[in-house]
Amino acid sequence: MGLLSPGKITTMEDARAHRKYALGILMIVYAFNFIDRQILNILQEPIKHELHLSDTELGLLTGFSFTLVYITVGIGVGRLADATSRKTVVGASLAIWSGFTALSGLALNYWHLLGARLGVGVGEAGGSPPAHAMISDLYEPVKRGRALAIYSSGIYIGTMLGNVAGGWLSETFSWREAFFVVGLPGVLLAVLMQLTLREPIRGLSGTTIPKERTTFLESFKHLWKLKAFRYYSIATGAGTFVTYGIGNWMAPFLARSHGEWSLPHFQQLVGRCSTETFQACVEMDRTEIGLFYGLTAGIFGAIGTIGGGYIADRLGRKDKRWFLWVPMWGKLIGGPIFIAGLLAPTAELALLGYAGGIVTASAYLGPSLAITHSLVPPTMRAMSSAVLFFILNLLGLGFGPLVVGHISDYLSTDTSLGQNSLRWAMSSAVLLTYPLCILWHLGARALPKDDDAKNAAGEALVEGDPARTGPAI
Repeated sequence: MGLLSPGKITTMEDARAHRKYALGILMIVYAFNFIDRQILNILQEPIKHELHLSDTELGLLTGFSFTLVYITVGIGVGRLADATSRKTVVGASLAIWSGFTALSGLALNYWHLLGARLGVGVGEAGGSPPAHAMISDLYEPVKRGRALAIYSSGIYIGTMLGNVAGGWLSETFSWREAFFVVGLPGVLLAVLMQLTLREPIRGLSGTTIPKERTTFLESFKHLWKLKAFRYYSIATGAGTFVTYGIGNWMAPFLARSHGEWSLPHFQQLVGRCSTETFQACVEMDRTEIGLFYGLTAGIFGAIGTIGGGYIADRLGRKDKRWFLWVPMWGKLIGGPIFIAGLLAPTAELALLGYAGGIVTASAYLGPSLAITHSLVPPTMRAMSSAVLFFILNLLGLGFGPLVVGHISDYLSTDTSLGQNSLRWAMSSAVLLTYPLCILWHLGARALPKDDDAKNAAGEALVEGDPARTGPAI
């Protein structure tokens, strides 16, 4: 297979021999993306107390300020990736965000930490769009949804590892050492990826390549004029608002609203009650929150993400509208389950509700990316991912944690709510966006037919055979 060769992949036979490795290492890189992004969530409580922060300020750190840099830089990186080596862009980005994650441990105040997190956002902006484009070139259209879903499962693998490692490290050492330990290995991974990963030529999976590249505005205009994209991109942002609005606050929520486990024998399963007092036995610490929440998010989120891609690929062979109906039904089913978990009286039931909600709500990303790539020519794939991520991250990651934090601060003035203000703020995030699930259906109904999709993709080509461009799902 020639893993140590940095050469290009020029045939589909060569791609089939290398693509499992390529998909695996790109998924690991994406997991590192979310380890470094999500570790701040499990560390919010000690950081809040040491640096004297409000929930709104924490929401800015984990959401809007990070997102503003992430989506702005992502525009330029998408353009760069469409015109240069996508593998190099991903590797350099990984090294940058890993380095700034380590620097987060040196923060002495809010502004130091904000600056470091903005640096993480700069690096992470270059991770996904080039990887999406490489995967679409390595996999035929009929397998693209599941491949992108497998890659996207790195979100939940990274969330799991970030919470588990961050919780244990912060209690064993401190929140500062946690940033150091999880940040530095990413630099080594960047070197490994650069030495072993081979990049496919653009359009390898059966499309003609134009000579000219497209800008972000051209890509945005190309997609936005499609009614289907307008509907499902906003729906994607609304769904991400919920998953980030809940996920980014889940660790603080468990600490505040469920400071104790409900059943002593639950802790006996991990061998603590036999050696510690009853009170110490039932109290939840950050290690336990990171472990149990991290495992829940990682396992069930990955199952939902990969499952959504496989289901969409299977059903989409007969009717491509399933690439949008699968996410719609996932969000519709997941919303009430999320709320039931948030209102549950015990930590165990809260985690069970989160597991049920995330396993369905996470089924959206692979199908959304696959249908987007079907509407554009191959050299616009990285930029089309940047456009979709611009919308979903602005609405979801940007405003989800921030709005939840602000509502929590507002409700905390009501003494009757106390620590439960965060519970009601997170529930509000679900209720605010739940009606927008209808936009998935409207987008599905507005999808262009196969021939129209090919023509729409071909409009952006400068030269080449339009009949072969923009593969339909």
